[in-house]
Amino acid sequence: MRKSTVYKKVIRSQNFFLLLLTILLVLVGGKIILAHEKIADYEEAVRLYQSGNLVGAEKKFRAAKRNLSVIDHNQVINQKLAILSPIREAMEDLDKEAAAYQKDLDQLVDTYNRWQENREKWVSGTTIQQDMYGEMLTLTMLDQDFAGYFSESKKTQLDNLQKGDAEEEEIFASLTKIPAEYYGDGESKTKEIQSVFQDYYSAKIKRLIAKNGSIAETVDEGNRQFALLTKFTMDSSWLQDILDSHLVKVLNASIGNKDYAAFAEQANAIKNLSSNMKDAKVFSVIEKTKGELLNKAKSLVASNKYEEAISLYEALKPLENTEQLITNANLAWDQHEPVRLLKRLYPTKEFTSTVNAKNKWGADMVIAAISKDGGIYFGKRKGEEALTVTEGTLEGAPTVTSLNLESSYGSANDPVISIDTKSKERKHHYLAYEVRLEAMVKILDVEADNVTVESKQLLLVENPAGQGGGELAYYEPDAQGVYRFSKIKIDYVDIQVSEVTNYVGKKVRFTANAAAKANGGALVTLSETYNYTTNRWEKMYVLLKGQSDFTIYKSYTVIGTLNGYEDMTDENGEQIRVPVFTVEKVEK
Repeated sequence: MRKSTVYKKVIRSQNFFLLLLTILLVLVGGKIILAHEKIADYEEAVRLYQSGNLVGAEKKFRAAKRNLSVIDHNQVINQKLAILSPIREAMEDLDKEAAAYQKDLDQLVDTYNRWQENREKWVSGTTIQQDMYGEMLTLTMLDQDFAGYFSESKKTQLDNLQKGDAEEEEIFASLTKIPAEYYGDGESKTKEIQSVFQDYYSAKIKRLIAKNGSIAETVDEGNRQFALLTKFTMDSSWLQDILDSHLVKVLNASIGNKDYAAFAEQANAIKNLSSNMKDAKVFSVIEKTKGELLNKAKSLVASNKYEEAISLYEALKPLENTEQLITNANLAWDQHEPVRLLKRLYPTKEFTSTVNAKNKWGADMVIAAISKDGGIYFGKRKGEEALTVTEGTLEGAPTVTSLNLESSYGSANDPVISIDTKSKERKHHYLAYEVRLEAMVKILDVEADNVTVESKQLLLVENPAGQGGGELAYYEPDAQGVYRFSKIKIDYVDIQVSEVTNYVGKKVRFTANAAAKANGGALVTLSETYNYTTNRWEKMYVLLKGQSDFTIYKSYTVIGTLNGYEDMTDENGEQIRVPVFTVEKVEK
């Protein structure tokens, strides 16, 4: 038994050492194989290096370096990789970044600049660096990629300029960022960018001119372009030539058409270009024409053609301060016109309101006026006879807003002075004085919103103060010819509420109870029937609108017009269409 146990232990020891030997042989064999591979990679790398295939050599040197089985030739491998690998890695990174940033111009330009920095270093370096860079450039086609990316970026910016999809300053900045070599050289770059913007601005200003846009719009665009061209350090003389030629032509057209108001407006707008077009011809045209027109207006005043003179002075206002010249012309005109006769007869009076007429009431000329102290004056003149004047007094010295001469108010064909003054209670305070046998008689005194002559000696007064307030009232003359309240003008029909749908579009009055509030108004029941099929009451309504303070279950007398329909939901939750009555007035 003991011998058997010793034998087994000896056998196990032998087997273990045999296994260990086998493992060691495998490891030694593997290392020998890897060593041969490394030497083969190294020798291939040296061959490729010597033959000028530096990219292939770098790849094999890297493979040899990764083989750690032996350290043979490691120093040479490291030396070669230290020269070749940085170029390969940098060019690969630049190629990837350029592709990634082709839509981001700032990043693309930054990548391009780093390429140029490295390129300058490699091209000015050793022959190996130069050759390795050349091989990587051929492999990555980085130069062609940059050319394509920048060309597309330039095209995008030019398209944006034409479409107006970006600010012009941004487009200029973007085009300026693109390296000069993609324009040809620095001089070509400057010329091309200037040509792009000159063509764009020239086309834009010419389109504006062609569509006959306003001068103000053209001037604004011109100043905008001058400012940007200055900012871009570009020539703007061509812009001045285009604008100067066009603006002179426009001014000459207005002068030729004798449209002096248009000339002045245009000239005033054009003067806003003076800081950018100091030596332009258009400004001498403006000054010369303005002087000629002022002299013409002066001659018209001297020829008693006051209306033409004042019209010309008014037209020139945008270009010249002519207020005093207009005042002087008006004074001369007043002195020349017959209305001045009243002032000669009453030199101490200040006339605040005047009106005149010709060939009426047996006279060649008629004058009516109100003085500041409340005097009323009516003058007639026939031929060269003296002016005969009838005087009266305007009580209370009210503020007069208008003065007119009438004949339809009076009881005969005597003249009537109608006066509209300010009212405290209504929109107007109407006064009328009839001139009878060289005396003035007040025949109308009413505060109202409006007065119209409906027929001979019948006045329609809207919302008079006092009797007839809130209504259209008739005023008729009494025995003394003084207008007084006569009656209310009825312009509606009295009906039962159930009849309202028979009077569509006509003004009516009816009394009804507000049943409910709905749709911003109040419902009034027109009819109510019981439906035995549905076992419920069915109602027909009219909707009162125009008053927001209806009280439910209260009776109202309203005046208005039925003029439409609205959809609403009734008390049964059903959609119904109801007539709408627009309330003009609720009677108290």
